[in-house]
Amino acid sequence: MRWIKKGWIALFGISLLLMSACSKTNFQEVEVSMQEVETMFENKESFQLLVERDNCPFCESLNQYIEDTKQGHALTVYKLDTTDFEFSKRKQEDEVLQSSTEEGQKFLEKFPYFLYTPTIYTIQDGVVRSAAIGFNEENKTMSEWNVDSSIDWDKADEVDVWKYLER
Repeated sequence: MRWIKKGWIALFGISLLLMSACSKTNFQEVEVSMQEVETMFENKESFQLLVERDNCPFCESLNQYIEDTKQGHALTVYKLDTTDFEFSKRKQEDEVLQSSTEEGQKFLEKFPYFLYTPTIYTIQDGVVRSAAIGFNEENKTMSEWNVDSSIDWDKADEVDVWKYLER
């Protein structure tokens, strides 16, 4: 009788250990270069790319929100820093950017309507499918937009950051 009780206790302990191991999921952010992003496109990979730059308060807020709430989200987000891509507009009213750097030009070939940071792009099988742009710190949302034109903030849909990332 005593060995049955010990067996049940051991089984219960192992079950708890397995359940806690299964419930722990790891969120990963992987910093990538534009060259690595190009390779991912060439390999027709599916991934999410967070585009940011230095001195971007919305980027900092988004990163802090992700850091604070990443527990339980088992996914990988690739992070591209565009600080040195030297983006500019030819004219103030332009809806597209230009770049004087090779990396920036390659980036704009893939993402021609990129204007704002942070932006999270969803790429499926090497094709850009959608973008979540900006970060509303109060609502913890971003503005979802197609990738066929520059964002129209009045028409964009608000989407929860984690719901967008976990699609």
